Amino acid sequence: MANSITLRQLENQDRIHAYDLIQDNEAMRFLGPGRALTEQEAQDWFDDALISQSRFVIACSKTDELIGFVGIKEINGVNDFGYFIRRQFWGKGIAPEACQLALATLCEAGMTQSMEIFIANDNVASQAVAQKIGLKKTIEAFRHGGMGYLYTVPNI
Repeated sequence: MANSITLRQLENQDRIHAYDLIQDNEAMRFLGPGRALTEQEAQDWFDDALISQSRFVIACSKTDELIGFVGIKEINGVNDFGYFIRRQFWGKGIAPEACQLALATLCEAGMTQSMEIFIANDNVASQAVAQKIGLKKTIEAFRHGGMGYLYTVPNI
């Protein structure tokens, strides 16, 4: 699926597809509260994301449809790097491509030095993405209610 995506900022027209993502229990399993957001939580999340725009939208390069998000979100004073993708786009090679694009952009902006990448032990799909794009597993850590590992981007 190379060159099938672009990264851009969140826009109002993305609301329906963003809600599709953040109100999906399976897609949200390793994020935030570990469950789908309620209607009010989804509205608050989207309105906040429109203002802060700390993550990039992963969009289909042909249709501009929101596929998911990738980038940095500040959590408890830490710049946490991650991604999440709408379920119908899983298994299409989008996550590695989106992560590589975002990391290159963040590296150019000098934002990767203060970044943390945590992947939960049971998040096998994200572990595969990390391996595919060359992230290096460093130390075991407890984050977001579970055990996992911190990863680093080589040559930062």
